[in-house]
Amino acid sequence: METSESSKNVLPSCGDDLLPKRSSKRIANSRRAKTNTNKLDTDIFELYMEVLWKRIDEDKKSAYAYFDSLWFNMYNSGNNKSNVLKWIKAKKIFSRKYVFVPIVCWGHWSLLVLFNFGETNYSDTKKKPRMLLLDSLKTTNPIKLRSAIKRFIVDILKSEERPDIEQFINEVHLEFPEVPLQTGDDSGIYVLFFIHCFLQNEKPGEDFSQLPKDVMFNSEELGKFQKDIDSFRANRNTEVED
Repeated sequence: METSESSKNVLPSCGDDLLPKRSSKRIANSRRAKTNTNKLDTDIFELYMEVLWKRIDEDKKSAYAYFDSLWFNMYNSGNNKSNVLKWIKAKKIFSRKYVFVPIVCWGHWSLLVLFNFGETNYSDTKKKPRMLLLDSLKTTNPIKLRSAIKRFIVDILKSEERPDIEQFINEVHLEFPEVPLQTGDDSGIYVLFFIHCFLQNEKPGEDFSQLPKDVMFNSEELGKFQKDIDSFRANRNTEVED
């Protein structure tokens, strides 16, 4: 599919027409867009996610999974919906403790975290399934996004033929935990930082309150993380130019 130069320079907004294409490393790398040279684009996001994944101890990797950063947008646009659900099914999210779902809507990044989705005991507040939306702005059209997320989750449950869908909907509600608020306009870096913080947890599967808040709310730690991404991005840009 051919795109104009202007269409390549905008982050996808919810409802954009996106067509998937496969690569040797990941699927659905469709029309990875760049806002400008200073803001994180979906290509760099995916590449840096691979870096974060390689840092996880092998014995812990099975506790985690993550979605491609365009899957939610593709699902919400109505295009390739069946394919997106098929790709998600292959992730085996009900056997994971944490599933990271990057969301890019209206030019802003946020992170949906699916916790213990394989659990069917809804009475245990520490182990029951939970949905957490981490947003560094807290201004991202919450009502509209909440509805889109609910449809997304319900369709995932249906595709997995979960018998407890009605109970799940009644018991599991979207939560909005406190997270550091961004000081610039690059929300994509904050989403990667949030994932980084989850991966620092020594005991995958513990309640969200067990996350290392001394890391998440540490401005020095965030600054070092941003510099690491800036260095990674600069190296990638140099490789592309060469």
